[in-house]
Order: sequence, then C-alpha cells, then structure tokens
Amino acid sequence: MRSRNERKLKSTAYMLSGAGGLLIIAWCVAALTPALRALMLDSVVSFLVSLLITGVLWWAAHRSTDDARSFWRWLAWAWTLGIAGNVAWGIRDYVTGETLAVFSLIHGFYLARYVLIFWTFWRYPRRTKHIAWDAYGALLATATALIWVALFRPVMAAMPQPLLFFFGGALYPILDIALLYVAWTALTYTADRRMRVTMHWLVGALFVYSLANWVNFRVRSEVFEASSLAAGLFWMLSDAGTGAAALYAVWPFAVAALTPRPAPSTTLPARLPALAAWLAVGLVIVDWVVRQAVDVMLLVCAASALILIGYPWLFCKKESGDESIH
Repeated sequence: MRSRNERKLKSTAYMLSGAGGLLIIAWCVAALTPALRALMLDSVVSFLVSLLITGVLWWAAHRSTDDARSFWRWLAWAWTLGIAGNVAWGIRDYVTGETLAVFSLIHGFYLARYVLIFWTFWRYPRRTKHIAWDAYGALLATATALIWVALFRPVMAAMPQPLLFFFGGALYPILDIALLYVAWTALTYTADRRMRVTMHWLVGALFVYSLANWVNFRVRSEVFEASSLAAGLFWMLSDAGTGAAALYAVWPFAVAALTPRPAPSTTLPARLPALAAWLAVGLVIVDWVVRQAVDVMLLVCAASALILIGYPWLFCKKESGDESIH
C-alpha cells in the first residue's frame, strides 16, 4: 500500500506536468492569434513557462540525493539567473523605453547562466581534473567560423554591420556549442539508465535552445529590434524539455542517480574537437574555391582551431620524449 507521502509526491508531479501542458497550449493560442500577440501575451506566457520550469528544477533538487541533488540545484540556479535577467530587462525597457545595447550589464545574467550550466555538466558525473580548454576553444573557433560564413557575412553584403555587432549577436550561438559538447560528454560518462534518459532529454533541450539562438541571431542581424515566432517557440520547447527531464529523473518511486561509468560509452565526444578543427580548415578551402578569396575572420578561426588541437599533442609528445631521456 502506497504511503501518504508517495501519493503526495505523485500528485505534485502530475500537477506540475499539467500546468506545463496548459501553459504550452496557452502560448500556442497567444502566438497564433495576431491580436493576442500584439499585446505580447505570448511573451508573458513564455515567461510563466520559464518560471514554472525553474520551480520544477528546484523541486527536483529537493527530491534528489547526493550528487544528483547538486546537479539539479546548479541547473535551478542557472534558470533562476535567466529569470532575473528577463525581469531586469523588462524593467529597464519599461523605465527607459530604449532598446538594449549589444553589450550591457543585463547580459551578465545570461552569461552567468551559461557558466552555471557548463559547470553543472562538467562537474557531474565525470569529475575530471583537466577541463580541456583546448578542445572547447577549437569548438568555439569552428562555431564562430560557421556562423560567420552561414549567417553574418551574407547580411553584411546587403547591410554592413560593425564587427562588434557580430560578436554581440553571435556570442550565444557560439557558446551553445560548448554547452552541447559538455552535456553530450556528461551523457557518455553516465551509467544509471534512468539518468541517461534524463541526459538525453537535457541534451535535446540544449540543442533546441541553440536553434532558437541561431534563428534569433539571423532575424536580428537584419533588423536589430525584430523578434521571431520560431525562436520563441524553440526557447519555450527547450524549457519544456528541461522540465520533462527533471520530472522524469525524480518521478516518484524511481529517482535517478548520477552514477559515473569508468569509461565513456563512445569515443566520439573526445574526437569531435579535432573533427571541428578540420571542418574549419575545410571552410577556408571551400571559401577560396568558390570566391577566390578568404576572409580574415575565417582564417583566424581555422588557424586558432588547428593550434588549439595541435598544441596539446605536441606538448604531450615533448613531455613523453623528456621522460624517455631521463
């Protein structure tokens, strides 16, 4: 016979799931109804979704134990910072009536959110002492090259924009690559079956969030104050996926554990930075063949990726040679 506490936990999980489903339906109605969207009701509902997911993450932290509790607590803090940034942004717009600059203090909330999410996945469950900055640097350099070629350069051809505008707008899509990589790596080091399913949901949510930032950057590159319905949908789905992952991990009677495995389930995450570096080199070659010219930005990104990938190999080889001499 189920205890009263178990029934209460299951009722809470069902209530949170139902509230999330109703908010998603409300967002669809508000977004697809021109009159409601003109009143920005879709943005209000999207904020309520983020607020609900933040509460779900804190509830997941309360329900979990050991490392898993810290895992969900760090994610909850990250979502809390995102909420704080949205509130600060809304208050600023209401008070000043001015458009937010490319770089501002408010962006500090969102950058801190990225740092916390990165720390969450890097710290658990792998616990590595070497953070492999070279690998992340190569990925970020390649992401910069891709965004430059695929999104920003075509816009510059029709509407010249300063380089600072590129870095301000492309910063989040570039950082998304690092989050996807660290989350994917954490997935490969997770042994618990239930937590692996949870990690798949979280990686998928980060991927959808990255799509939203790409779409948003593409739209705002042409009209800085423009907004995209597709980006809003992807952001909301990313929140919903994160909430679903948290509820699945702590669903009553089967709480997931962050049990690490001694070796990753696949070697692809370890090889991905090198593949990304060669992709950047490939972009340079294709650019030269197609246009008979290569941008300085593209050359810098490709060279940086190759140096970051090659330096550890040369450094380790040198150390190995020194040890053999002694």
